[in-house]
Amino acid sequence: MKDLTKEKVDIRIRAGWSCFGRNREIFLDKNMPLSLKKQVYDQCILPTMTYGCQTWSLTKIIVNKLKVAQRAMGRKILGIKIKDKIPCKNIRQQTHIKGVVFFAERQKWNWAGHVARMSDNRWTKRATEWQPRIGKRSRGRQPLRWSDSIAKAKERLWHREAGDRNRWRLDAEGYILQWMDRKIVVECEMERYSTKKKSGKGGSELTKY
Repeated sequence: MKDLTKEKVDIRIRAGWSCFGRNREIFLDKNMPLSLKKQVYDQCILPTMTYGCQTWSLTKIIVNKLKVAQRAMGRKILGIKIKDKIPCKNIRQQTHIKGVVFFAERQKWNWAGHVARMSDNRWTKRATEWQPRIGKRSRGRQPLRWSDSIAKAKERLWHREAGDRNRWRLDAEGYILQWMDRKIVVECEMERYSTKKKSGKGGSELTKY
């Protein structure tokens, strides 16, 4: 069965740009507060780009597509061009918009837990757990399956562990960390410490990235 994730992601990226264009009066206005632009992006653009992301198998190619689109939007929000050679890290630090890949994987993680806790015999649960009785996988590196990233994080016991809703929510951070390189992890921890110090409140900031 052909994996159509790439085609679906291309459609969602185009839809995200379309939504971005409809709100260009906000995003391209240099006098508009950056906090308002971030709010509109997180509430309008990001959900549009990631609609249906719970079913995606995120390969490196797809991850790169999503990141490239988000960086381009970030540059437009800040009013800079690619020829200005502003580092991606600086764009992320200035916009503070939620990372599209991490947002998509967080949604997928939540959905996986929801499906695993289904007690009835709904087709959603049956399709997730279905194993073909005939045929075999071809030689060479295999295509990424939907559950592979979750199974990797939970050592293939995720159906059982997802039964504990509270633990599953706590384990989400560890799952998201596998999508973050060490530099980004350090940046997140520094920003979390800074935010906590200013507000006097605890809590994780990883869901922003």
